[in-house]
Amino acid sequence: MLLARIAALQAENHQLADRVVKLEEELALARLHRFAPRSEKHVDRLFNEAEQAADEDDAGSETNNIAELPDTGLPPVKNTTGKKRGHGPLPANLPRERVEYDLPNDQKACPCCRDQMHRMGEAVTEQLHIEVKAKVLQNVRFKYACRHCDRTGINAPVVTAPMPTQPLPGSVATASTLAFALVHKYVDGTPLYRLAQAFERAGVPVSRGALGRWVIGSSEKHLRGGDQGETPATIRMRLRRWGRTEGRA
Repeated sequence: MLLARIAALQAENHQLADRVVKLEEELALARLHRFAPRSEKHVDRLFNEAEQAADEDDAGSETNNIAELPDTGLPPVKNTTGKKRGHGPLPANLPRERVEYDLPNDQKACPCCRDQMHRMGEAVTEQLHIEVKAKVLQNVRFKYACRHCDRTGINAPVVTAPMPTQPLPGSVATASTLAFALVHKYVDGTPLYRLAQAFERAGVPVSRGALGRWVIGSSEKHLRGGDQGETPATIRMRLRRWGRTEGRA
């Protein structure tokens, strides 16, 4: 009876936690609809942000680093290089992965004399490549037993290799996954239902209730700040303030 009662209380606790998360998101959405600007100008600014940013980038790239040449009296020379985008070199600390493109063997003959051409260099261009990959870590703990004790009938214990302490015991989320959820929730201000949609697009269905338990469990276990008198509600409030502060930095 006691175990059944504990299981029922745990299930009720999970349902209440999911309800709290849902109500908090509904309240945030209601405040957004009430206080956010509703003019057409705001809508245009929202949906045309990419076009405006690209136009500003092009304008900056056309006007920067242009020197005025003296008038020589000669006819102007047409610029055949075209416009160049104003992005600088990609950060040197990022790892580089070579993707090589070679000519087929039947195209390595000289188009003039048909003699075999040799490779004399390479043209290298760089692109920024970002991908979100989900993978499953299989924590394999090796077990050891004594064959001598087995043969002699001694009941020796099986020794299993220990695992490092997990950030949220009993959860399938690793520390990296929890950090991903916390940063998107409190630094980027992403609602949990949108975060669940992002996981769904990555091929990993994670419910909003599970995300809520990850966030609450992580805050209660790791973000108390040394104040043992804090409650889960005050911890979440402090996380929200921290997220807003980091977002303005």
